[in-house]
Amino acid sequence: MCIVEIRPGEGGADALTFATDLAETVTAWAARHEWSVQRATAEARTTILVLGGVPVSQVGWLAGTHRLQHEPRNDRRGRRHTSTATLAVLPEGPAVTAPEIRNDDLVIETMRGRGRGGQRKNKVETAVRLRHMPTGIVITRTTGRSQAANLASAQAELEQRLQERAERASRHATDATRRRQVRAERSAKAFTHNSQRHEVVDHETGRRWTQRAWRQGRLG
Repeated sequence: MCIVEIRPGEGGADALTFATDLAETVTAWAARHEWSVQRATAEARTTILVLGGVPVSQVGWLAGTHRLQHEPRNDRRGRRHTSTATLAVLPEGPAVTAPEIRNDDLVIETMRGRGRGGQRKNKVETAVRLRHMPTGIVITRTTGRSQAANLASAQAELEQRLQERAERASRHATDATRRRQVRAERSAKAFTHNSQRHEVVDHETGRRWTQRAWRQGRLG
């Protein structure tokens, strides 16, 4: 299973239309191979296509910046415009889970509680400072009426923080993969779609398609 992300680049409304057309091409190509497709629109006008049962290696060759060269119908001067859209192919990884918290990785300190809570809280070591050695996360709890309550609260927050760290790391890895594949500038190009010649060119392999074949998903 893989995820195809298509985003409009430079070119305003033309780029948005171009990105939509790319999504239609990938959808048509998937249909020809009888691959399942789930489609959604994410933030920043990103189109997400989830292709079921398809490895990244089979779709990855489409990744990169697609450049459209065309003459808009409303431009009476006949000037050629260039718009871009980016296509990234990403693996769908397993659900992100935080690493297991091992007792050996924890340092627990106790101290007297402060503030309101009665004499017992202020005289007995009910407060807890929890340190997670692998990450350096330190959590202090002083408001609970017992040491057990403060320790449980600190451990719950530690689990939450570790989960958030794991999710951030996963996002950063995905972002790095995306950056390696695409650049949105007009000068960047993996594919050129030329409306005057009615063709699409893969600059890495030199393969060419007619625009009609491309739009119908007849990519080979």
